[in-house]
Amino acid sequence: MTLIPFEVGALYNRSKDIHDVFGGQRQGGISTPKHSPFVIAFTGEAGHSHGYVDVWDDEGVFHYFGEGQSGDMKYAGGNRAIENHVADGKRLLLFQMMGRGKPYRYLGEFVKLSSYLKPDTSATRGPARTAIVFRLAPTAEAGFFTANKVAEPQIPYLPLEDTVAKRAVEVRKSQTLFRRRLLGVEKQCRLTGIQDLRFLHASHIKPWAACTTGAERTDGHNGVLLTPQADHLFDRGWITFEDKGSLIVTSDLPAEVKKRLGLNLRQGKSCGAFSEQQQRYLEHHRAYVFEKKYKVDRDPVEELVDTLLAQ
Repeated sequence: MTLIPFEVGALYNRSKDIHDVFGGQRQGGISTPKHSPFVIAFTGEAGHSHGYVDVWDDEGVFHYFGEGQSGDMKYAGGNRAIENHVADGKRLLLFQMMGRGKPYRYLGEFVKLSSYLKPDTSATRGPARTAIVFRLAPTAEAGFFTANKVAEPQIPYLPLEDTVAKRAVEVRKSQTLFRRRLLGVEKQCRLTGIQDLRFLHASHIKPWAACTTGAERTDGHNGVLLTPQADHLFDRGWITFEDKGSLIVTSDLPAEVKKRLGLNLRQGKSCGAFSEQQQRYLEHHRAYVFEKKYKVDRDPVEELVDTLLAQ
């Protein structure tokens, strides 16, 4: 089996790192290199202009729209390649577009579970058409998606009952879904601009334990991407953000710590505006987390067990 020369979460130049190595179409959403064992698909905001958005469902399956800008989509070209990639012995690789002229983020290897037709889908030009949507499942979970601040690696060593252990698995599944959906909302660390997922954490804005529904816990808009140190400050309430993205830093943060963290923690620093959906969660963070959580933090293992039992 051919080794995949990409690391999940890392950034790659589409021309140099992908097509110069494997060939295939250098434009479009699906590339089918003739002499390569791969089918390469690209997801991102470009699809919005063509009338569709790729999404993760509640079961952790990615619904990926096929190619074709106008007229009904056909099972031909790249669409056929994805539909038959298992039978053809091709491995399906998925990349995320990060913006015009920017590198692409590798999201991992996927397998097509099935496909379906979606009528009345908007087109780039002309009337609505019928689109082909592929149901794709990741073949493995990488570190960024499995990392879990609620269900830490202590779980296998705790004397948990079967029901609690089952809840722990459900928590991990929900956390993974949250992280995948977050990538459709946030592309980089708010404080540093780092985009490589191998150096980022996914942080809930409204904490997991404070969410009242499963939808809030898995909502990608209820999150930000941050480097580990910035994530710690945000999660513990040392920093927060205004709706328009201005950084707020508590006066309780020791000056020596602030200096040695190596982050630009200038009060009022512009970190990019938040969406309307994110703003609703930020209101909770400013009211109930900022300047409060670090004053009442308990033992993390105790918090873990309490959270699981509350499910």
